[in-house]
Amino acid sequence: MPNNPMMVHHDIDDCFIFHSSTNMRSLLLTLALICFATPAVATTCEESFQKKGDFFNGAAFSARVEVEGLSIERAFSQLRPILARESIRTISTDVSTGVMKAENPATAFQRALPIDVFASADGTLLTVEMIFTIPSGVGASRDTVKKYLCGALNQLLPKSKE
Repeated sequence: MPNNPMMVHHDIDDCFIFHSSTNMRSLLLTLALICFATPAVATTCEESFQKKGDFFNGAAFSARVEVEGLSIERAFSQLRPILARESIRTISTDVSTGVMKAENPATAFQRALPIDVFASADGTLLTVEMIFTIPSGVGASRDTVKKYLCGALNQLLPKSKE
């Protein structure tokens, strides 16, 4: 099994798993975060990082970056291998809507956990946001999730630097 610190595990300090969660709650948290979160005015991925929710209701962690001169297609092309190195599987990519679906694969101790990527362009400025959703009964270290979301997003390069 690949070493993937973003995976939820049974380490008492980082994560707890109980089997009382549903996919619907994860989906609702993701949608709520997208619809109701105020846009962060941030200069770095780390400053944009947010957590919404809690252990009892489920949580969504989000972070975003802005990259000048990067297209949605190139951003997704760059993210696929970045996520794969962390054992995160890309499920689908839709460049026309700017949506990429990925998951932290299931293990013997946990089910697969969704990671949604949203990209939108404003002129030559591309905003890429990643949202990692965990269901109720699962906890994850805020610092660990921030490290892996921003670790991936901060690797995106504009076309001129590829």
